[in-house]
Amino acid sequence: MTEPMRNSCDQLVEQYLGLESMEVTETLLQLCGATIDKRALPLLKQRLQEEEAQIVVLQAHGYRRLREKSEQMVAALTPLITAFEAQDSKEHNQ
Repeated sequence: MTEPMRNSCDQLVEQYLGLESMEVTETLLQLCGATIDKRALPLLKQRLQEEEAQIVVLQAHGYRRLREKSEQMVAALTPLITAFEAQDSKEHNQ
């Protein structure tokens, strides 16, 4: 597949996955063998910072449900980042 075709396909997949349910997305990831690992740490940390900042803004505007969603994201990201950092540290010490 050429680079322009790959980019176009990637955009279509991203658009589709953005609309798909998590259950189907998980199934697709399992079928395709995709995994999230320590290579995702920079993006995960960025998302954590964004969500933490978003909580303050949403709280100030009184958007309770959106704030709760951001809080859930922070609650999910924090232990995931910690686990990947521990894995990375363990691998560097070996």
